[in-house]
Amino acid sequence: MDEKTMYSLGQLAEYFEEPPARVAYIISKHRIKPCRRIGIIRLFGEQQLEAIRQGLYGIQIRGGQNVR
Repeated sequence: MDEKTMYSLGQLAEYFEEPPARVAYIISKHRIKPCRRIGIIRLFGEQQLEAIRQGLYGIQIRGGQNVR
């Protein structure tokens, strides 16, 4: 991924192979601010990608520990 490339919520969901609702949940839970807005579309860059990745990883870890 290029530093100047920005991603919408739908593109992030495809990139992480997660449902868009889960990615939106992580963004709102961790209050991740978009780099840019175009109308109502929020765009996220590399720094936000890492924060979203960590949030999604946290869901997978906690989810796996609760299932026994």
